[in-house]
Amino acid sequence: MNINKLKNNKFYFGKLKNLEEHQGWIVGSFYDKDDPRKCDFMEIVYREHKAGDTSPPHYHEKKVELLIMLKGKAEYQINDKKIKLASGDYFFADVNNVISGKFLESSKIIAIHSPSIPGDKKLWDGKF
Repeated sequence: MNINKLKNNKFYFGKLKNLEEHQGWIVGSFYDKDDPRKCDFMEIVYREHKAGDTSPPHYHEKKVELLIMLKGKAEYQINDKKIKLASGDYFFADVNNVISGKFLESSKIIAIHSPSIPGDKKLWDGKF
């Protein structure tokens, strides 16, 4: 294959510390069409949490979620199963699983959703 066909020039270099402007989002379908971070098949977010921060119960109807704990500790609940995450741990949740969490100490995470569908996160107000 001709190397020039492989150079579509759609790439981006950034720093995690500069993501506040975009609420931690690295890539996703919500970026402008000319932005190289626009990506319809996945969205990636980097977040830093303080001890006591929570992720309210929610689920996704059409996208899966992978959460990677880079640093820190958290307790998560997926449906009625409680799990503890520490640095290097992760969980994967398919569609229609209720997910909630509480950070036990200062933490850094990366979450990946696929596909990228803004508005697919639904808050859960039910009980188990």
